[in-house]
Amino acid sequence: MREKTESRSWLETNLSRVSRHFEEIKFQKLDRVRPFPDEAAARFSFLRDNVPHEGVALCCIFEKSGVLYVMASGRETFEAERGRLQSFLKSFRFEIPEAGEPTTASGPKIAFAPWQDPIERAFTLEVPQGWTVSGGTYRRAAVDLIHVLQVASPDQKLCLQFNDRNLPIFVIPSQTLAWAGFREGSWYSPGYGVNMLVKRYLPGPYFLTEYLQQNDRPRLSQFSMVSQKERPDVVSNFNRIYSQFASSGISFTLHAGEAAFSFSQNAEPFVGYGLALTQVVQSAAMQGGNWSVALLLIYTCPQGEAETMQGIATHMFQSFRMNPAWAASQQQLAGNVSQIVTQTNQEISRIIDESYWTRQTTLGDISRKFSNYILGVTDVVDPLTGEKWKVEAGHNYYWRKDFTGQVVGTETTTRPDIDFSLLKEF
Repeated sequence: MREKTESRSWLETNLSRVSRHFEEIKFQKLDRVRPFPDEAAARFSFLRDNVPHEGVALCCIFEKSGVLYVMASGRETFEAERGRLQSFLKSFRFEIPEAGEPTTASGPKIAFAPWQDPIERAFTLEVPQGWTVSGGTYRRAAVDLIHVLQVASPDQKLCLQFNDRNLPIFVIPSQTLAWAGFREGSWYSPGYGVNMLVKRYLPGPYFLTEYLQQNDRPRLSQFSMVSQKERPDVVSNFNRIYSQFASSGISFTLHAGEAAFSFSQNAEPFVGYGLALTQVVQSAAMQGGNWSVALLLIYTCPQGEAETMQGIATHMFQSFRMNPAWAASQQQLAGNVSQIVTQTNQEISRIIDESYWTRQTTLGDISRKFSNYILGVTDVVDPLTGEKWKVEAGHNYYWRKDFTGQVVGTETTTRPDIDFSLLKEF
């Protein structure tokens, strides 16, 4: 698709053009199923050789790509043929090209346990029990600190990295620095124990590419970049968050980029995802300015466990909490630092939920959703246990009676009874 269009509008305008057999199409039902991904479904009638026919269609559009499912039969035979047609649709599968056969994650429920920054006790979060965890709050100087985290599963197959303590603050090359003998690649100190590396500015997407090429490519077999793109939506959201730190005469410029990559480990296909947010700080009295990596997030896992990895990472960052006593003791930070950190980690959770590998699995879900639409059902999952049910569609909320398989749908957030837990529709 050359131009962005909505799925409902596309169906209404283009369904009759899909096949020369669709003559005199009339829609009995045409609804938008969900906004993300943009999905619309239709039930329609048409003539073929002057014989009445019926059909159903589902259109899913993501960015400028789309998928259309249609099944139809004679009006008199449609209900009888529905099951056979549906079985054809269920057999469709989407795979990542040249990445090997996908595997299905079917491991046990992940249990989480609290973990506290062991260095300054600045923050806590929940991490999977039994996993290797390291990191904390590191001070590269008295006023230069960074929160770092590295997490790995017992078999070292699922790994997550948040920030890198070895990345310094960078100072942008200038004539003044050059005259003083500080050229690109040299170290410069403005005082206060702060050491900066003279290096030209690399916006988020370019920094991430350089970082992966230098740190991951050399140690990973068959490393290959799958996708790279800028993330202006991330910049917009972090501009809103960081604006609470804005001071008179100081400007902040942000750039964000993401990358998806693949590699092999012991002949097993793996995937990875990275996101970097770089920030330039300048003032009217400052020539050039300095810049830093405000956020660096990288995770890797077996190809079939991307969804599991995303769920774990999302849970971790949603559980991230600053220690109020520590925040209050940092006089160089704004008083609302805890609120800003909370907003930052909420944004990180959103980024993970919408990462490249999540978007790939979106297409694989379309046939399931189309089948559900035809049957008038939907899928729900217990976010705590991972148990799933297929239930009657049409409700806003679904609840499970604790320790049973009973699922109840409601139109409001009012719990059916005290022993019911909220389920998630997917």
